[in-house]
Amino acid sequence: MQRPLVACANEAAISAGVREGQAVAAARALAGELRVLERSPAAEREALESIAAWCSQFTPMACVEAQGVVLEVASSLRLFGGHAHLTAAIRKGVREMGYQAAIGVAPTPLAARLFARAEARGRAVRGCLELAELEARAAELPLFLLDWPPEVLARLTDLGLLRLRDVAAIPAEGLARRFGPQVALDLERLLGRVADPRLPYKPPERFRSRIELPADVEGVEALLFPLKRLLVQLEGALRGRGAGVQNLVLWLEHGRNASTRLALDFASPEREAEFILGIAREKLGRITLPAATCALDLRADALLPYTPRLGTWLPGAREQAIGRERLLERLAARLGKERVFGIALADDHRPERDWKAIAASDRHPGNGRGPISPRPTWLLPRPHKLVVHEGVPTLQGALELRAGPERIEAGWWEGAEARRDYFVAANARGETFWIYREHRDPSSWYLHGVFA
Repeated sequence: MQRPLVACANEAAISAGVREGQAVAAARALAGELRVLERSPAAEREALESIAAWCSQFTPMACVEAQGVVLEVASSLRLFGGHAHLTAAIRKGVREMGYQAAIGVAPTPLAARLFARAEARGRAVRGCLELAELEARAAELPLFLLDWPPEVLARLTDLGLLRLRDVAAIPAEGLARRFGPQVALDLERLLGRVADPRLPYKPPERFRSRIELPADVEGVEALLFPLKRLLVQLEGALRGRGAGVQNLVLWLEHGRNASTRLALDFASPEREAEFILGIAREKLGRITLPAATCALDLRADALLPYTPRLGTWLPGAREQAIGRERLLERLAARLGKERVFGIALADDHRPERDWKAIAASDRHPGNGRGPISPRPTWLLPRPHKLVVHEGVPTLQGALELRAGPERIEAGWWEGAEARRDYFVAANARGETFWIYREHRDPSSWYLHGVFA
């Protein structure tokens, strides 16, 4: 059985003397408390695919390879402000997703990988933008950075060929004859003498990403940091597809057989990580978890077309409506959907039943009713009987009838009949009220509403 080797080591292990390629048994001898995790090619592939999907917001040519992601960005440079700004944005986003990236910039994919590996091993190397400068820029890089078979690298070392400039000086035919055609072809592709086409990665039609927490988490506040990593990944993947989501499902895993489902619904397609995180924070604050959380699983089954929100100096009706929708979503997340609603006209002439509650996000067109008499902005929950002096209703003084009567007769079909004459009345202080008297007792007056 082949002995296990160290594939990579963190800073603490390196400081103890552990090195890549070293036998695990030798590494344990150097660091007695060394924690060894088995390498998972499937998990590595999944991570690379998630990075490629996130990078699709910068270029449609994101290709997944065995140990990295290759991006063709020549056509995107002007859009993102040049190589420096684009590289900084990629580094920042990859770090927010919880990964560390070594980036190489070169005119060919193999040269870019070579520069990236040199950076990962602490070698000072500048990226190259011009093909004419590539061979000179890469000349001093060691051959062990290439993906050539170990036996080929050993033979080259025995011959004293240690750097790229050493093999670049050998004719291609001789190199292929002595070390194999693949080695010669790789060198030609690296230096841009032969084309090296790649197939772009095609993200799935649905989004799903899962993250295992390094330790079980009690409560919900500590879940926001790993959740943001998932949402950053989601935002990048959606930007690459020009899409958004209206429905997200977050599963909080508490063990093998226990989980909590949290649904995130939006009035219109969304993709901004910070906004979705704010909604999730409000909803998480309203639930009690049955046990500690060990993993998060974020899913979106339907990706919808997304219309970007353009900021303007003087927002119009459309921009203000968008702000209203987001405010309502935050309120619903904090208070619950059942406590956030709108009001629309109902098909009933009785004032106390003339309205109904609707979903806050609905654009209710009304019931088609024609013009009606003025209505007060404040309707009392229950009519208040007024004091009548010499046949005149009073409220902070005698009331003068300014408009009316408006006769309302309804409700006889359900045993809650209303037969009233409504008037607009005002007192000497200028306060305006909505009052009525019953047909069955014209001498009694009632206050039903107050005009603002």
